[in-house]
Amino acid sequence: MQLVSQTVRELSSLLKEKLATLPEETGVYIFKDKQGQTLYIGKAINLRNRVRSYFQSEDETRPWLSDMVAKIADVEILTTRSEKEALILECNLIKLHRPPFNIRFKDDKAYPFLKVTVNDPFPALIVTRQPKDDGARYFGPYPDGKALRETVELLKRIFGVRTLTVINERRKSGCPWKDTKKLLPKACLEYHLHRCLGPCVAAVSQEDYRDAALRLCKFLEGKTKEVIRQLEEAMWQASAQEEFEKAAKIRDQIRAIQSVTERQAVHLPIREDIDAYAFTSEMGFGCVQMLIVRGGMLLGNQHFVLRINEGQSAAEVLGAFVKQRYSSGVQVPKIVLLPVELEDAKLISEWLSEKRGETVSVRTAKSKILKDLIEIAERNAKQALREEMFREEQERISREYALKSLQSHLNLPNLPKRIECYDISTTMGVETVGSIVVFVDGKPSKGEYRKFKIKGSWVVDEATGKPRPDDYAAMNEVLTRRFKHYLNGDPQFADLPDLLLVDGGKGQLSVAIKVLKEFKLDIPAAALAKEHELLYVPDFESPIALPFNSPALHLLQRIRDEAHRFALKFHRKRRTQKTLRTILDEVKGIGIARKKALLQHFGSLEAIAKATVEELAKVPKMNRKVAENLHKFLSQREI
Repeated sequence: MQLVSQTVRELSSLLKEKLATLPEETGVYIFKDKQGQTLYIGKAINLRNRVRSYFQSEDETRPWLSDMVAKIADVEILTTRSEKEALILECNLIKLHRPPFNIRFKDDKAYPFLKVTVNDPFPALIVTRQPKDDGARYFGPYPDGKALRETVELLKRIFGVRTLTVINERRKSGCPWKDTKKLLPKACLEYHLHRCLGPCVAAVSQEDYRDAALRLCKFLEGKTKEVIRQLEEAMWQASAQEEFEKAAKIRDQIRAIQSVTERQAVHLPIREDIDAYAFTSEMGFGCVQMLIVRGGMLLGNQHFVLRINEGQSAAEVLGAFVKQRYSSGVQVPKIVLLPVELEDAKLISEWLSEKRGETVSVRTAKSKILKDLIEIAERNAKQALREEMFREEQERISREYALKSLQSHLNLPNLPKRIECYDISTTMGVETVGSIVVFVDGKPSKGEYRKFKIKGSWVVDEATGKPRPDDYAAMNEVLTRRFKHYLNGDPQFADLPDLLLVDGGKGQLSVAIKVLKEFKLDIPAAALAKEHELLYVPDFESPIALPFNSPALHLLQRIRDEAHRFALKFHRKRRTQKTLRTILDEVKGIGIARKKALLQHFGSLEAIAKATVEELAKVPKMNRKVAENLHKFLSQREI
């Protein structure tokens, strides 16, 4: 087969050689650019034919393909024994690398799931944003955080399953009991509020507790009738044994479930478990709508918005979505209902059937009932997309207004489309770090964030003759290193800002101006002091006090706070690593792998210090001898 396109004639000799020697086997291909970054991941029955097809002719209906092919500098292949293995490998690699030319869903990793650890002796209900194939049961995702919190509170009241819930870093709630092998001296508040059965103090048997956890799973699956039937049997049994208090509690559970079911569920004349999908697109945006039907009840709907490239079809988007969704360990329905046929529907059906344990149908609607379901999904998709586009447009207008306001207040020559903010984080000069955050058009560009380990930020105090931390020196180092990278042609620092912002006051601004003069760069600079939110700019003796409701001030505050958050996170990580390094690395036989295993198992250094030799030895990668050394060492240290 001759490669004839203009694109191919410009390919490197290495890539041409790889294209010529591709095997005619099933597997996965990975396109990479000159920097080795992954561009696209796909699967093929015949790798040779599929990969070479990208370089033979241009597809005018899909211009994004031409953009991608122009960037390809290398291709890697992984052969598999079957097409199903290739499908699974493709899903896993896309989740790992998140290539820019694969279809990716907006915030798909940020949406939380409910996880029930049925593989634990005493299962817990956990909110997680990273579903895994680890034997636990996953339900979701939940795009609405408020709905998720309400669901968790409801489940705690009805089923009493312990929770380890983290909504965000500042707001934590739930049972603190993690080590199911140890009982606590007293129950936590959740037990006293009747929102947990109290396994941490042996207030419930393991068998009864596990039954409650399994009923919770069935409730989340939509099998409420089965849950109610089981609870009714348990209620009558408790009543027959004259355990009237227990029977009354079960009765209240039944009433709560019935109340929720009647209020939330819409009944349909169909008894299968179905996930019904629809897709709509407009002006570069797409929306996938999903309706969840369990046992004939419409339990809920979720939508996912993404940016799409011109020429991407509904079948491509829905195929990618289905593979991404069900590769995460979430519940697989009996029927995956789609508005269009998928090219590899049969293969996806085989894969999902294996995950569910029974035949799963991936198909379009044939009956009127199912067509009506798809129509409902399509209407919801169009409405959700309209709302999302309106929200995006309002945010764009607000950001543009804030940038124009900032330009006016600072008398900038150009609209500050690119703003870089610098911050320093340290604890008395220990593990000092610097950060750069970048905002483009008023939005964070997280791929351009940078962090620095500060090499020298100490100065001798003239009064005491002792060294002390010097924030100005640290800021000078970060700025100097950043612009040296620019002058050296580093592509990661190629773009200069329209406004350079530093966290601090007049002193930090003076450092920034000095560095800019040294590099002969004409870049507007400013400093935002946190105490009174005063803005320091060059050539002004007094700082500027922007109105408290100024969009420009709100934007600067957001950028400054983001720089502080990013620097502080890196500083804490470095400080923690140093603390662990100076303690655990002193123990003979403890290396990186064992340190990681110990921390993952116990959660903190304090918990490791309280553990027995037997508990330490049971940790993966540990053995009895190393456990004895560690226990002896920590018992002699004050942790």
